[in-house]
Amino acid sequence: MSTSMLDGEARVLAATAAAPTAPPSALETGRRLVTADLAAVETKLAELLDSEVEAIPQVVGHLAFAAGKRFRPLVTLLAAAAVGFEDDARRTVAAVGELLHTATLLHDDVVDGGAFRRGRPAARVVFGNGLAVLSGDFCLARALEAMAALGRIEAMRTMAHMVARMAEGEVAQLALAGRFDVDVARYYAVIDRKTAALIGWCSQIAGLAEPRFRGPLETYGLELGYAFQIADDVLDFASGVGVTGKARGQDFRDGKMTLPLLLACRHDAALARSVERALSGRPPIDETVAGAVVEAVASSPALDRARAIAAEHAEKAVAALAVVPPGPARAALEDLTDYVVRRQR
Repeated sequence: MSTSMLDGEARVLAATAAAPTAPPSALETGRRLVTADLAAVETKLAELLDSEVEAIPQVVGHLAFAAGKRFRPLVTLLAAAAVGFEDDARRTVAAVGELLHTATLLHDDVVDGGAFRRGRPAARVVFGNGLAVLSGDFCLARALEAMAALGRIEAMRTMAHMVARMAEGEVAQLALAGRFDVDVARYYAVIDRKTAALIGWCSQIAGLAEPRFRGPLETYGLELGYAFQIADDVLDFASGVGVTGKARGQDFRDGKMTLPLLLACRHDAALARSVERALSGRPPIDETVAGAVVEAVASSPALDRARAIAAEHAEKAVAALAVVPPGPARAALEDLTDYVVRRQR
C-alpha cells in the first residue's frame, strides 16, 4: 500500500478522533455510534485505492482524503445499525458508496471545468484532465470489483441500476446546461439521479437490508438526497470558496438552472429576462452579469423558500423511518436530516 495513501488515512482518522470544542453536531454524534466501522471503511478505501501505478493513489487521494465528510458511508453504517444488519458487507457497501462519489466528483470537475473542490484546487487542475478522468474510471472499476467479491447478486443488481441512473443524471444535467426552459420537474429529474440515487442506495445497504426495511430505508435516502442537493444549491448562491469549496454562483456560471434560481426567476420577471439573455449568449457568461444575477438571487426570498422545500424533504425522510426500531442509530439518521438542511458547508 502506498505511503501517501496511508498518510491520508491517518489524517482522516486523526480528524475524526479529535475531541470537539463545542457540542457535537449531528454528523459527529452519528460518527461516534459507528466509530469502529468508519475506521474499517477508511482501511478498506485505502486498500481499494492502492495501485502499483503510483499516479492513481496520488490523484484519487488528493480528493478522497481531502477532509471529506464521509456522509454516504455514515448513512450506510447508521442504517445498518438501525435495522440490526451486522453482516461485514455493510463496510464494503459504505466504502463503495464513497468510491462512487469520488469517481463522480473527479469526472464532474473535468466536465464543468471546476477549479476548486473541498476548498483546494481540483484534481484536474493539479494533475490534468486526463489523469482525473481515468482515475475516476479506476474508482468505478474498484467499486465493481469490491461488490463482485461479496457474491451478492442483489447488491450487484442494485448497484448497476443506481450507477446507470447516476449517469443519466449527469448526462441530463449537461444536456440542460445553458437552457432557460428548465423547469422544476426537470430539475428534480436531474437531482433524483445524480445525487439522490446514490444516497438511496447507500441507505438501503445496497438492497441487502431485510425486505421489510429496504423500501423505507431507500425512501429515507432519496428524500435525504433531495434535501442535500437543494441545500447545496442554496449554498452555491449564499457562500463562497472558503465555505463550499467552489466559487460563489458557480452553478449559474456553468449554465445550470438550480432550484433557488428557478424560484427567483418565477417571482422576478426582470431577473428572469436577465438570466434568459445571459444563457442565450455564448459561454462564458459575462462576469458582471453573472455577479448581478447571483446577488439578486442571494437577496431574494428564493433562498428561504428553497430551504423550506429542503426541510419538507427532510421531514419525509424522517417519516420513512417510522418502521425502523427506535434507538440511537435511528435517532442519528433523523438528526442527519436536520443537519443536511441547516449545514453551512
